[in-house]
Amino acid sequence: MHATANPIEIWHKTILDNDPSELYCILDDSFQFYSPAVFKSKEKYMGYIYLLAASQSFLTSDFKYTREIIDEGQAVLEFECTMGGVTVNGIDMFKWNADNKLTEMKVMIRTEKALEAVKQEMTKNLSRPELWR
Repeated sequence: MHATANPIEIWHKTILDNDPSELYCILDDSFQFYSPAVFKSKEKYMGYIYLLAASQSFLTSDFKYTREIIDEGQAVLEFECTMGGVTVNGIDMFKWNADNKLTEMKVMIRTEKALEAVKQEMTKNLSRPELWR
């Protein structure tokens, strides 16, 4: 990974290529992941596990980012996809440090029906240790 690369560019590459190999490298040791279903944040390693499970849950054939707002050190990316026949609309909010390492990620999902579909799919993928071992 190039130290000067914007972490959002690397984020997009991991999603487009469905290749999480560089994902852990762009997470700062202080990284905190905030799930749309759990209030308490997850630290770097568990956040990474959640992101791996999310990649299996969200990266369906119709997943796409529909809007991006990127500023120095932070970004908001709006996404849409279908999960279990339910339309999911949400945002990924990122913060990163001067070393271009992600320090925080929050995911927010709308509607309640969509959140329930996401929770079911995430629970299924979090219980698959072959994803994260």
